Amino acid sequence: MSVHPRVVTDDFPAALRFWTILLGEPERVVPDVGYASFDSAGETVLALLDRRAAEAVLPVGRGDGGVLVVVPVPDVDATVAAVAPDTLVVAPADRPGWGIRSAYLRDPDGNLVEVQSWPAG
Repeated sequence: MSVHPRVVTDDFPAALRFWTILLGEPERVVPDVGYASFDSAGETVLALLDRRAAEAVLPVGRGDGGVLVVVPVPDVDATVAAVAPDTLVVAPADRPGWGIRSAYLRDPDGNLVEVQSWPAG
């Protein structure tokens, strides 16, 4: 697994067209969620996410500039326990529709970071 940016967009169809021109066809598109991933060698290089869909579960606002960094970790809960408590934005939670467990943090400069893992099974 590798770290990758996730672009949060206000216009998913336009962003999908733009990034498809630059990166080629996405590996995965989920139109009803407004999600697409562009992969290389089995790893996500860039993901797109519709802001309206994201706001339901992610602490993404206009002030975030539309980009967050996704960091795969072996254990979301252990990672959250290891960081300073004031960095936590959204506590660890399972995202069954996505097949992941995730939490959201702010780095020391205020950038939004998603840590995620794939639960066993």
